[in-house]
Amino acid sequence: MKYLSKSQIREILSKRDLECGVAGLKDLPLPHMLKGVPEAAKLIAAHMRQDSKILIVGDYDADGVNASAIMQGFFEALGYERFEVVLPNRFSDGYGLSTKLLERLEAPKHYALVITVDNGVSAFEAGEFCKAHNLALIITDHHTPQDSLPICDVLINPKQESCGFPFKDICGAMVAWYLCAGVKQECDARIDMSVFLPFVGLATLGDVMPLVGINRIIVKKALQILRTTDAPFAQVLRQKLGVISAQALSFSIIPLLNCAGRVSDARIAFEFLTLKSLPQALQIYAQLQSLNNERKSLQAQTLQKAQDSLTQTDVFVYAIGEWHIGVVGIVCAKLAQTYQKSAFVLSDEGDGVVKGSGRAYDGVNLIKSLQKAQELKPLLLEFGGHQGAVGLQIHKDNLSEFMEILSSCVQRETESESRDVLGYVSAHDIDMELFSILEEFEPFGAHNPQPCFICDDLTLIDSKPMGKNKEHLRLDFCAPSGKRLYGVEFFASEVSRQEWRFALTYDRYFKRLCLQIEG
Repeated sequence: MKYLSKSQIREILSKRDLECGVAGLKDLPLPHMLKGVPEAAKLIAAHMRQDSKILIVGDYDADGVNASAIMQGFFEALGYERFEVVLPNRFSDGYGLSTKLLERLEAPKHYALVITVDNGVSAFEAGEFCKAHNLALIITDHHTPQDSLPICDVLINPKQESCGFPFKDICGAMVAWYLCAGVKQECDARIDMSVFLPFVGLATLGDVMPLVGINRIIVKKALQILRTTDAPFAQVLRQKLGVISAQALSFSIIPLLNCAGRVSDARIAFEFLTLKSLPQALQIYAQLQSLNNERKSLQAQTLQKAQDSLTQTDVFVYAIGEWHIGVVGIVCAKLAQTYQKSAFVLSDEGDGVVKGSGRAYDGVNLIKSLQKAQELKPLLLEFGGHQGAVGLQIHKDNLSEFMEILSSCVQRETESESRDVLGYVSAHDIDMELFSILEEFEPFGAHNPQPCFICDDLTLIDSKPMGKNKEHLRLDFCAPSGKRLYGVEFFASEVSRQEWRFALTYDRYFKRLCLQIEG
């Protein structure tokens, strides 16, 4: 067996094109390169000069909540007080900018300008409403546009045609941040835009954007700021997580930010990010943890029911039922991983229309697949999203036919991405020097997967259940030299193998290396 040396590991990882021309913040594309930003900045500045009331409409996921936090923080930094941030409630308002929301807010009466963040590219009816009521509308979004676009004064979306922005796969919060940077330039304001980077970084992780190029640099800078800033929410994260890393945030705070909008109201997550008081931030964090436990319970119940009523095609799995609409997306993701097919979970609310979510698997581009199927036969009432995740509505009686059509319209982009197995390593080389080499290439995530290794000269000394519900395994290993190593295998009940596939992490609480074992 030929083991990789540490120098070989560094050489292999160095071949990944992570920078994509962006080695630091100084290399970021300028605001004017994002189509619509200069025009939107001029429109916003004009409305501020007129002392207009501005309505900012966000979204209820981690990206939308962080984008909304950026907008609030920026207008506060400008010293402009005549604005309001509204996060639609999933259950009473539905998704994003809608006539229902605008009518509830009596928008024509109270506002002169509406700005969306992380939504709006599918808001056709709302666009008509704004035009009819003389409401100026700026849409900022990153979801894939359909062939037609909603009526608005300015559309900012890197995926729209003729947009020369060099990076198409950025989150909604990044688009909002660039809009604010454009407004800063237009107003000649002295504002440090880096203070909002933690929100952009969290949103980038939350929407699983490719961690290369602009996204990689922003997340790296966001992590640095989160480790030192006095912002109450960041202090809570340091207190609760111990370590601020891309992996730690993805598996801890991102689910908490998402769960508020899933089972209650996204405003709770928004308040956590924007509160100026540490005691209040701690209280909201505890509330988010409670909501997340509720989400987990609902998710487990829904997952079981969805599996019991699952329909499978060659490419997809899908289920319909009277599910809690707030957990269908995450149940979708679980089904996709379990059945290794793209999945749809739709909630039947008894009016003949089902609505829900889809999650991609194995390189399927869901939004392009839906668009192609809709061109063949327009059965969808509403749909939107991006490559990996979509939302849709359809008459229940049309679902089976649509799934047949969709199966013939599958569009693929890339092969599915999993942990990157670099090769075999000797137990002798599993040490802090190896870990330091791996750290050079963080943050790991989409398009920059965490390196994985195989080791065949470790001896398992002991294993025991761990975790609140004893659902994980703690493993103790011995190397030929007698050196002891510690490992964890998540969601495992037993071990039976000779070779160990693992990703190397560092347990900063116990101050020792940890082998995160792959099943």
